[in-house]
Amino acid sequence: MADDSVAGVGRIAARIDRLPLTWVQWRLALVTQIFWGVIIAADGIPAKLYPFVWGPKHSFGSVAFSVLLAMQFGVGILVGEYLIGIVADRWGRRMALLLSSLAVALPLWPTALTDHFGLLLLFFGLSSIGMGGVLSTNVVYMGEIVPPAERGRVMLASQVLAVLVFGLLGNVPGILWVPAHYQWFIYLFTAVPIVVLVPLALWMPESPRWLEAHGRHEEAERVMAAMEAECLRRSGVSQLPEPDFARYAVPVTRHVPVRELFSGEYGERTVLLLVAWIIGYAGLVYGFTGFLPVLLRSFGLSAGTTFGALLVAAVAGGCIGLTICALIGEAVERRTSIVASAILFTIAMGVLYFDHTVLAAYVLSAVAWGTMTVWLFNMYNYTAAAYPTRLRATGVGLTDGLGHLGSIFGPLVAGWLFTSTAYLGHPGWYLYVTIPGALLPAALIGWWGINQRGAILEQIST
Repeated sequence: MADDSVAGVGRIAARIDRLPLTWVQWRLALVTQIFWGVIIAADGIPAKLYPFVWGPKHSFGSVAFSVLLAMQFGVGILVGEYLIGIVADRWGRRMALLLSSLAVALPLWPTALTDHFGLLLLFFGLSSIGMGGVLSTNVVYMGEIVPPAERGRVMLASQVLAVLVFGLLGNVPGILWVPAHYQWFIYLFTAVPIVVLVPLALWMPESPRWLEAHGRHEEAERVMAAMEAECLRRSGVSQLPEPDFARYAVPVTRHVPVRELFSGEYGERTVLLLVAWIIGYAGLVYGFTGFLPVLLRSFGLSAGTTFGALLVAAVAGGCIGLTICALIGEAVERRTSIVASAILFTIAMGVLYFDHTVLAAYVLSAVAWGTMTVWLFNMYNYTAAAYPTRLRATGVGLTDGLGHLGSIFGPLVAGWLFTSTAYLGHPGWYLYVTIPGALLPAALIGWWGINQRGAILEQIST
């Protein structure tokens, strides 16, 4: 623990967790997921445009395409998650979301004006720093304002909105504009973060848990009092239950004690999460999503049909998967959901290898994408709950951020396997994204992970 830290009672944390669930928490949770949906929709631009724009133009080849994916999915997000994660823990969750929104939008527009590989690599890489920032922050904020008994349900139900925004914003414009007006597709992701996300970041209250953990008690009290008053009004109850201060202990620090992430029990959690994130991102997440549009194109699907399949996969598959998890809520451990989703993903991909019809492309892509989404969001939520408030965004930024090392080598390995085994229907790629990419990280979390169901953040992360 940092030298200037002192142990204290988490009065704000205790008061948050005794609040009745109302539109107050739902509203803030949903807003954080709008950030994820908008910003991460920009994450897939190169993968979606290459088969229909840069590939047919012969702007650059498949090896360069894999490098472009590695830069955007890996290097940029890794840098953004760690650096903006530190910003979130040092200067607040709101500041991190604001910075992420600007960092995504401002470097993106030049990519609409060039086909030069080096410039695309530079500007997509810079833009992905903001993507990393929102990954390290959005789930952290959401988890800190939702009571433990409802955390699983609210977080996963809110993430349905993230998937819906991601699916619609990332694919409907593609159906309309790609390839003829693909530049409009890029400009859209420059405009929306500035017009929509920046005002939302300025409107949101700071996380009262973060304020308390940084000794800013007066500000925490103001935010908390406003939340309590609105929860009382909306719930219709006459009086809130007394907080149970005995179960809440919050070390107060004005600095981020990063070294705690590498020692003791937190060190063990960090290593486990790093390994799971690295191999999961390499295979199940970016090894799969980065080449799915190219795979569908290899089936003979047109641009409109491909974007339609991606739309169904993201919206129907992702939303249904997360809705099921939200209905289950805290009845099942997150690590159980992680294991189940990896198994179902592997089954769907196995069937897709043998069936290349349009119907199979739509249905099986939706099942695979939906189960990948369930794995991903449960991993987000699991990671955020594994660290204390003073370290939460930095811990998420470190493990999920360094996990994007897998997003650097993953697309390179996936691309080589995809191309080198193309004459057999890409079996190397299928095996790569399912066995080491999905089943192995799920097994690690399932076997060695911690139980989080219905627990208090200050207990499972202390």
